[in-house]
Amino acid sequence: KGEPKIAHYDSGGGAPGEPPIVLLHQSLARSEDWENIFPRLATRYRAIAYDARGHGKSGRAQDYSLRAFADDALRILREIAKEPSVLIGHSLGALAALVAAGEAPELVRGLVLEDPALSYPKAWVAAEYAPLREGIAAQDPGVLMKAVSKQRLPSPGPRGERTYGELRGFYAAERVVTYFRDVDPAFIDARSAGDEPATALITDAIGKVRAPALVLAGEPRLGGAVDDPAEWRLKKLADVTVKRFPGSGHLLHGFRPEQFIENIEPFLRKLRES
Repeated sequence: KGEPKIAHYDSGGGAPGEPPIVLLHQSLARSEDWENIFPRLATRYRAIAYDARGHGKSGRAQDYSLRAFADDALRILREIAKEPSVLIGHSLGALAALVAAGEAPELVRGLVLEDPALSYPKAWVAAEYAPLREGIAAQDPGVLMKAVSKQRLPSPGPRGERTYGELRGFYAAERVVTYFRDVDPAFIDARSAGDEPATALITDAIGKVRAPALVLAGEPRLGGAVDDPAEWRLKKLADVTVKRFPGSGHLLHGFRPEQFIENIEPFLRKLRES
């Protein structure tokens, strides 16, 4: 079976000499998850955002391992960007970016890892996602909306919100229902089974990445994925800076776009000057 079609959005343009920027979203999202960041980047860079396999407008697949998500990132670099690029990934997207950068260092100029979930190999608790999975499989907007409203957030919202139904704005249930609607239920099944080989893949990638890396991390007590052991592992990258977002959990660019841009701009400037 061939590789799934990968839907992508390309701003084109970009200032002379600037590398393209490729954006990789988190699990259960789609490229629109970058819509508060994409236009800002596109004023100076060629920005490319894509839907991961089994998400958004991309094709469904047999394989939902980290290895497969990293291979899709490499396809985007080779077939769409066609030159060394900066990868900006969130959560699962950060891991796919990390593995791709270890695999093909010549294709990656820089790496921004937003709250990378190094615990990815561990299985999701199926019960936490069962109503959502049923809502997606039912193909009934009312059933799905109810499931999304009750779905727990990966980390509390800015006012301590716990579910998508309690949120307003960027991650409000009415908006993210469009993310969940197009997710392949088989992706949730795969995540609920875990991904053991991913452990070795991540460790291996950390040793092979050559590009400068910026890790943006939330606070573990608020649901941030980068705890002390994860930070210790990430500090083994050849050239890495770790920045914490105080008062934030796992969803950094969604809730704190200004702070996100303020942190990546000096990093991108430094890449330009190096």
